[in-house]
Amino acid sequence: MATKYLTKDLKIEIDENGNRINKLEQGAVILVERTGNNKTSIDELKTKTDQLENVVIKSGFAISIGTWVVGAFGISVIALIWSLITGQANLVFP
Repeated sequence: MATKYLTKDLKIEIDENGNRINKLEQGAVILVERTGNNKTSIDELKTKTDQLENVVIKSGFAISIGTWVVGAFGISVIALIWSLITGQANLVFP
């Protein structure tokens, strides 16, 4: 047995489907724009992280030098204290 549809009902359903499709297409356009914005943001973030990586590498070298300087100063203070304890050095205040 065949189902009969009125032309008027079919037109209403087709129009509703057309409206749904238009809304979906508009949503897709918005999503494509957001995706483009996200890609731009990610590219900017990658550039900044690369710059930060270079700064960290340079800072690591400076920290290494600073560690050696502080270590040498610490050893000299320990040597001074030791020489004062053993009597090899004297502090004279004017």
